Amino acid sequence: VGKTTLSAATAIAAADRGHRTVVLSTDAAHSLADALDRDVGAEPTEIAPRLSALEIDVNREITRRWSRIRDFISHFLRSQGFDDIVAEEFAVLPGMDELLSLLKLRELAESDAYDVAILDCAPTGATMRMLALPDAFRWYFEKLWDLERKVMRNAKPLVEKLLKIPMPTDDVYVSLRELYDEVRKTRDLLSDPRRTSMRIVCQAEKIVIKESQRALAYMNLFGYPVDAVFVNRVIGLAGSNGTNGKVAPNFGEWEAIHKKHLAVAEEAFRPLALRTIPLQPRDPVGIQALRG
Repeated sequence: VGKTTLSAATAIAAADRGHRTVVLSTDAAHSLADALDRDVGAEPTEIAPRLSALEIDVNREITRRWSRIRDFISHFLRSQGFDDIVAEEFAVLPGMDELLSLLKLRELAESDAYDVAILDCAPTGATMRMLALPDAFRWYFEKLWDLERKVMRNAKPLVEKLLKIPMPTDDVYVSLRELYDEVRKTRDLLSDPRRTSMRIVCQAEKIVIKESQRALAYMNLFGYPVDAVFVNRVIGLAGSNGTNGKVAPNFGEWEAIHKKHLAVAEEAFRPLALRTIPLQPRDPVGIQALRG
């Protein structure tokens, strides 16, 4: 639907207005560098005055934040007969890439290097899972953490002796607690409307609008502030199709469809601000094209 393009364009606009801006991608299939037409690394790379970009390297973030926990899980799995490669793969739990992406965002937001941080999210399903992770962590730590620590502290010598399996050390629990504290702070940042806003990008098509409505409901349930909806690639708006506002003959039916669904979107997302972007005659690639 154009999330990466609009994220990059928003970042460029913020930088042009004098804000020190960083834009980062959480999508495993990164395309931010393609949209900007610049080389982008795993750390902030300056690509224009006051504008930096990065594509998060999940493996690098796992090494930074998950190494002790990963090492214990790998050790445990090897003790149960898993070979080294399988144990290493299974030591990275589902959802860790999304979780570590959020922590990287908070790290940038808390630094003094930037005024604005823009997050280019993965497709809807992955993003919803990412936004739910802080609450899943909180539930675990509030309900089970103290009980598990107490049980494990008392049972550890007996379990290791009888079952011949390694049990987590205090260092592992300390790492988990530190990770939880970071996740909690990230959750606070994302749900603070004074510091954070989320924006939905969709197209004027029935299925896409329905999916975007579900995404909005999900964000509202978790208390994440959404301030706008962008309807991208609309046919029939001035400047679309490369025909100076005149609809090409083969787009005539699509213009009527988009007009109808645009009215549906205005009703579905009220009172949020609804912004429309016309279909462009070519892909806006590169900083100058994105400015347009």
